[in-house]
Amino acid sequence: MTATGLAPSVPVKGRVLALDELKGLALLMIVVLYHGAGVLGMADVVHGEVGVDIFVIASGIGLMLGSQGESAGRYLARRFLRIYPTYWIVYTAFLLGDVYIRHINSSGWDVFLHYTGMHVWFGDAHAMTVNDSFWFITLIVSLYVAYLPIRRFIDRPDIILFAGSVMAFTSAAAYLHYGQPVCFDHFSLRMPGFFVGLVVGRYMKTGAMEIRPTAWLGAAFLLLFYLPYVMSFIFTSPWIGCGVMAGYAFLVRPAVPGPVRAVLRFFGDHSLEIFLIHQPLIREYNVLVLQRYFPHAGITAESLTLGMAGGLVVTIAISVVLHAALRGLPSMVAPARAVPA
Repeated sequence: MTATGLAPSVPVKGRVLALDELKGLALLMIVVLYHGAGVLGMADVVHGEVGVDIFVIASGIGLMLGSQGESAGRYLARRFLRIYPTYWIVYTAFLLGDVYIRHINSSGWDVFLHYTGMHVWFGDAHAMTVNDSFWFITLIVSLYVAYLPIRRFIDRPDIILFAGSVMAFTSAAAYLHYGQPVCFDHFSLRMPGFFVGLVVGRYMKTGAMEIRPTAWLGAAFLLLFYLPYVMSFIFTSPWIGCGVMAGYAFLVRPAVPGPVRAVLRFFGDHSLEIFLIHQPLIREYNVLVLQRYFPHAGITAESLTLGMAGGLVVTIAISVVLHAALRGLPSMVAPARAVPA
């Protein structure tokens, strides 16, 4: 059979500003539409949690665009330095806050698992303690590690999709079988988006992509579509995330004013820090402050909204300081050139 080929007019080089804007858009969807609506008890009718899928897809695209043919050690060191120092600082701060402010103690085993960043692999009991957002660390680190052995196949999208489908289906089936709904829903169902992002990133980077109708591709489709359907679940969120990204990039972005794009890029640049910090401040600590310092005001939609606004201001301020403090690490150095694509 003849391979199907795609080729844009010019391959993408340098940093893609639209990708940074999409990360900013994803962050706002999560913070405002998903968690903000949850705090106020409102229905998330537009499904702001799709922002997480955009993060995962964008991570795959960005990783492929930034691939430098480096050694495994160098690759892991750069990924490690980008994720763990920020995560450890934020986790330690909230862990101490739990102990000394909220008077909540975590087990030593739970603390150990969280410092490794692999806590979600140990089930729902550890997936969302201290800070619900920390499950994302396990997901993204696991995906970065999974990329290491398959990066030699960057010119074979069929093999990349197969590897991703094996990882996603195996973990989803296991969590479903052992009754771990949080890990199943938040973790496993989002995995395919990363590998789709790798394929899209390779297409953007080289200016061409050939998809071969191989047994690898057939197996990937079975694992991504048919077998999940047989087990009564569907990998839907990656495709929805791709739809939102395409809608912004090709339909909405041309009409977005430059200052708004700059704001989105700012949030995109600080997305890791803001994502890790924001949730307890707009939720648990918001309620705690209202109860402790404004007991006569009561917990109302208005007071919660004001508290969320204050929590977000604090979140952004801390994120800017933390990002600047860690920016000297090798992984934080931005590419030399940015392109508007």
